Amino acid sequence: MDLPAENRFIAALDPEDAAALRPLLRRAQLRLEQVVIEQDTPVREVHFPIDAQFANLIRFTDGSTVETAVIGFEGLTGLAPFMADRPCGWEVGCRAPGTAWIAEATALRALAESRPELMRRLHDLTDFYQAQAAQTAACNARHSVPARVARWLLTARDLSPVDTLHFRQEELARLVGARRSTVSEAATLLRRRKLIAYARGAIRIVDRTGLEAAACECHAILRQRLESIVGPAR
Repeated sequence: MDLPAENRFIAALDPEDAAALRPLLRRAQLRLEQVVIEQDTPVREVHFPIDAQFANLIRFTDGSTVETAVIGFEGLTGLAPFMADRPCGWEVGCRAPGTAWIAEATALRALAESRPELMRRLHDLTDFYQAQAAQTAACNARHSVPARVARWLLTARDLSPVDTLHFRQEELARLVGARRSTVSEAATLLRRRKLIAYARGAIRIVDRTGLEAAACECHAILRQRLESIVGPAR
């Protein structure tokens, strides 16, 4: 197996750490809505996305869910509970099918404990995900829905190696924290301004510069923070 460089976190590792990680990885195909970590259960495996994307969801007792984050090829799933060796406080499901590298959690934890630089990089990414959660909470309380929609589309593109994004309106509404009809109106506005094009859940950014101008400041803040850890996206 060649050294896996399709995941930005792995690609940014020290070559010796990446080589030590390689034997722990197996490549797998993930299907849409496949649950890889159940809420309130231990993290048995972590996924390093390649072209798949995952979502963190809080599931309530009435069966409803709120989507709180998207994980793409910048990192890995279930990182904070994996690091703490604690049950995961949210569900992780596949929001865009594709491939990912999978590592058994116990083996990866043992490797990180034996390699201080790898552990430091995992801590750096954990800090980023914490900052992302805090920024999202502030963003949903402060910024307009069109700006938040623009921000999440840019974020999803940053976390994907392909140009076309797949978002169902109800999923985007959960991320933005707004009604589906309100999110639909915001997306229509962005399309009328020729910033995006979409049909049947497939979204393509037509004018990235314009979309960045339409987005709130949260996207630029978090992108800069992420790039300090995994480097700029190709």
